Amino acid sequence: MDGLTIAIPTWNHEFFLPRSILSALEVVRELRSFDVPAEVLVIDDGSRDGSSGLLRNLEARYAGKGLRVRQHLTNSGPAETRNSALRHSQYASIVFLDADNELFPQNMPTLYRALRETGAASVYGNLFKCRQGSSKAFQLLSNESIQSRLFDQNYIDTCALFDRAQLLDLNGYCSQYWEDWEMWMHLATNGRRIIFIPLSIGCYYELPNSMVQAHSDTQWNAQWDRTQRIYKQVGFRKFLATRTEQLSYLPGVGYL
Repeated sequence: MDGLTIAIPTWNHEFFLPRSILSALEVVRELRSFDVPAEVLVIDDGSRDGSSGLLRNLEARYAGKGLRVRQHLTNSGPAETRNSALRHSQYASIVFLDADNELFPQNMPTLYRALRETGAASVYGNLFKCRQGSSKAFQLLSNESIQSRLFDQNYIDTCALFDRAQLLDLNGYCSQYWEDWEMWMHLATNGRRIIFIPLSIGCYYELPNSMVQAHSDTQWNAQWDRTQRIYKQVGFRKFLATRTEQLSYLPGVGYL
């Protein structure tokens, strides 16, 4: 069905879930005021802290406002958790929100409209990067359109809106550690459009024990080698034009 699922994959984020879920429920309220159906879908990937009990209580309290929870019995990793959200979403569009971050509700109707108007596989906007315990932003993330340097480094956060059918058509997420970066490259090399929207989508909180800092050098090197093997076999990927390069769009204005 037309509409938007706010998917929150989580693993041991008990202390941050209320903030992310409440911001997502505000997005649901905002979208419904524009007659856009919406829901919040939390996928708990086998958490071992107090997340399970907390989520049961929150679902009982906010089910009428659009909150659903699914729980994995064992930890399956970020890629499979996102795929689980894709499979169980009720709506044609989906936005992924990390459990320790939050969305800006007022801009989501415009971002949703941009995804629908362009037929893109994904649209994304700016994120304010903040340190936990502070509301003051010190950096902007995801504030550039798609460029060839995407194949050298990831500069787009996983928090973005997606056409669910297009992700499922490409078999969803697969990478163990860089599932978001691998998906951006996967979409680009398969001719799907990824469009930058010059609006803020939410706030990214920098945490000392986040997953991005939790992997060993051996794990990172193995994933880097795998990524190079997939996307840069002969070294000239960055010289090939993609269908999605330099695309920016704003509803009411058009392509920029």
